[in-house]
Amino acid sequence: MTQTTYGVRGLSCWRCMISAVDAVRALPGVHTVALDLEPHGESLLTLAPAGAVTCDQVRATLDRSGFELTRRLRRPRPGVRHRSTPPL
Repeated sequence: MTQTTYGVRGLSCWRCMISAVDAVRALPGVHTVALDLEPHGESLLTLAPAGAVTCDQVRATLDRSGFELTRRLRRPRPGVRHRSTPPL
């Protein structure tokens, strides 16, 4: 399954992480969401399948949750391990 990774700012703790993951996972077509939390920095949000939702949909969802989508990444940073959530 292909994935898309985004940079996200505004996450500071595990509660923020859960809020962001739950919001993105609720988008139609998203099966898997993973988040590498970087408190007060740029966290990495990866979702699958790639193309299930648009960048604008992810941005709007995160905005409503109080977080900022900073950029879309071609691939995650080397050595980054994601905390995965099971598909719905």
